[in-house]
Amino acid sequence: MKIKQLEKQIMRWMCLFVGLLFVSNELDNDCWFLLNHGRYVVEYGIPYIEPFTIHENFSFVMQQWLTSVVFWEIYKYFGPVGLVITLYVVGALTIYAFYRLVLMTSEGNRDTALVISSFVGILISCFFIRTRPQIFSTLIFILEFIGLEMLRLTNDRKCLFLFPLLSLVLINMHAAMWPMMLIFLLPFLLDYCDRYDTYGWLVHDGKIKIWYLLFIALLVVVAGFINPYGWDAMTYVFRSYGYDLISNNISEMQPITVRTGLGRIFELIFLLVIVLYARHKITVRYMIVTFGMMLMAASSIRNIYLFLAIGLYPLAYIYRDWHGLIKPIKRTYNTRIRKILILMINCAFLLMVIAQEESILKIMKSEGHVLFVIMMIAVCAIAFAEWKRGYLNIVRDKTLRFGYASVIVVVCCSIFLLIGYRLANSNRLPGSAQAVDYILQHDQSNNVRMWSNYYDGPYIEFRGLSCFLDARAEVFLISNNKQRDVLYEYFSLEKGKVDYRTFLSWYDFNYILVTENDIMYTYLPSDDNYELVLNYTSNNGEKYCLYHVK
Repeated sequence: MKIKQLEKQIMRWMCLFVGLLFVSNELDNDCWFLLNHGRYVVEYGIPYIEPFTIHENFSFVMQQWLTSVVFWEIYKYFGPVGLVITLYVVGALTIYAFYRLVLMTSEGNRDTALVISSFVGILISCFFIRTRPQIFSTLIFILEFIGLEMLRLTNDRKCLFLFPLLSLVLINMHAAMWPMMLIFLLPFLLDYCDRYDTYGWLVHDGKIKIWYLLFIALLVVVAGFINPYGWDAMTYVFRSYGYDLISNNISEMQPITVRTGLGRIFELIFLLVIVLYARHKITVRYMIVTFGMMLMAASSIRNIYLFLAIGLYPLAYIYRDWHGLIKPIKRTYNTRIRKILILMINCAFLLMVIAQEESILKIMKSEGHVLFVIMMIAVCAIAFAEWKRGYLNIVRDKTLRFGYASVIVVVCCSIFLLIGYRLANSNRLPGSAQAVDYILQHDQSNNVRMWSNYYDGPYIEFRGLSCFLDARAEVFLISNNKQRDVLYEYFSLEKGKVDYRTFLSWYDFNYILVTENDIMYTYLPSDDNYELVLNYTSNNGEKYCLYHVK
């Protein structure tokens, strides 16, 4: 019986963390400028003037400096694989922290906590566990809500000291999101509005004392000042977002729409949540938390992760009395049907192996035979344990018993192959890498003044070359750099509002890297002032052309 209880616990934890199978194995494009930032801080200290582009005397707030240092140290010693492993570790911590928050909200209902956490964990891992500072800010926000819920339940003053610590970490790891720590206090403050509920539409339960909330806000603000940039970091978000130039041109800043697959998924989730809230009584704070995060997610794609990590945890309160996983379900299954289903699963696995033959060989080639040996040992150990001590031991039908064992092997092999494939593909370089290698072979890095588009800039700067701009959109707003609206110039060029010759006359470029999506890709081949020195297609199929100014 102890073996079977252990098996149940293992299955629960596997279900909880199943989302980790969908964590991206590739470095996010923003990771390159984060690594560049981290390396600079380690070697030269905190910068106050932007040091990476061709522009001079740009005021600069490195609002993610601590995240950058962490990423750089990991990358320096362990390479891209180390960063991918970091994603798995932080992702696991985030899912577990969310599980604890949901467990607390559902009044200890493990079934509800497991189902909601598994669902949210899959969505977060699919879309938002990336090499970006948001993996840390998401975890910090979940911990903040755990602290608030614990304070509401226990009135333990020791919980108050959690918030300045979280504020201190957040302001240095992701300053743009720091004001959200104060905003997340509002639902608990507005919880007192339920006194005006004369019709009994809302749930009335325990609340955090108002002076506790005010004291927390004071501690958060005081801790927020402990950063290299002081007030400038704390107010960074107000100078960086809310501009039409960014909202209309940067994909992740645009609102979700049913015209995209992602938009359809989350608008359906929004509809289901609204229906659930309409059918159940709930507290003011939970209503404000969910619909506030829903509004933020609808206004910007990048805010969906806040809706998932924060906006969905109140669902646990609605289903706090649900026990669907432990109620016995009396069903009679036809043995023949089960055998057919097992056969279909195994056939599907064989077809998958055939379809993914190249990927499997790539794993073997990149990781050697060690990964294969470890995988087979683990699979055999799991299958043997199930056969001798697990639930397979009580299956009398030998065909079914062998069938169940084969399904276990199929599932385990699929999981190990998926993990191995992701680790094996973590070394993929951006499309601009070949052009950068060419320039470094033919020129000195300090002589290069390069034009590249918004997405290629981070890696170019990471390799030590100065370019026009990168994916840090807010850095190139005059509200932040105090010098020039570079972002406006860039989009004016790409949209044809400014002639490319006029634009190029403003800057002394000696290299121009364009892709097939850039407007100059069309014009430069017929311009005698520019010599094509490299023409290639990247790993993702995008065409690149590198020009040298004559």
